[in-house]
Amino acid sequence: MKMEKATKDRIVRNVFLSLFIFLLPIAAMFATFYFTGERPWETKKQQPKNETDTSINTKNNKQDGSND
Repeated sequence: MKMEKATKDRIVRNVFLSLFIFLLPIAAMFATFYFTGERPWETKKQQPKNETDTSINTKNNKQDGSND
């Protein structure tokens, strides 16, 4: 089955456009890292949160056994 030249050209153009749209945010991210000097992959890992920390939501912290 032969494909018309116009259809083939349109498919190729759409593939390149899709790749460009996909790669644009990735390129913007690396450009931001380059210009700001940030290197998030070199920062130390955050300390794990202690389990004894209290939650802000006090509704779920009741220890009286009610499900309200």
